[in-house]
Amino acid sequence: MKLSPKAQLFVQRAVAEAASDRLKISARRLGADAWSGELSVEVGRIAIAALDDCRKQIRLRLAGSLTDEEAAELSNDLGFIEAVCSDLAHSLESS
Repeated sequence: MKLSPKAQLFVQRAVAEAASDRLKISARRLGADAWSGELSVEVGRIAIAALDDCRKQIRLRLAGSLTDEEAAELSNDLGFIEAVCSDLAHSLESS
């Protein structure tokens, strides 16, 4: 599976903001361009883990006090992340 440019940006941001140092170290070991080509199983798993962390953070933010515009933007991001995670999971299952 290959990520779209938008999905690549989301994964890169999710890795950079990940709570787990282990996840960040694993991602760094893959190299800066790991997200742009055909994803290996390892890269896919790291992307899913990073996006899961991001998904949790977005849900926490959505539970707080936000403007309608902020809530809509976060909801859109959450939907996109869920779609990318679903695609990655299906891709890993078929590998």
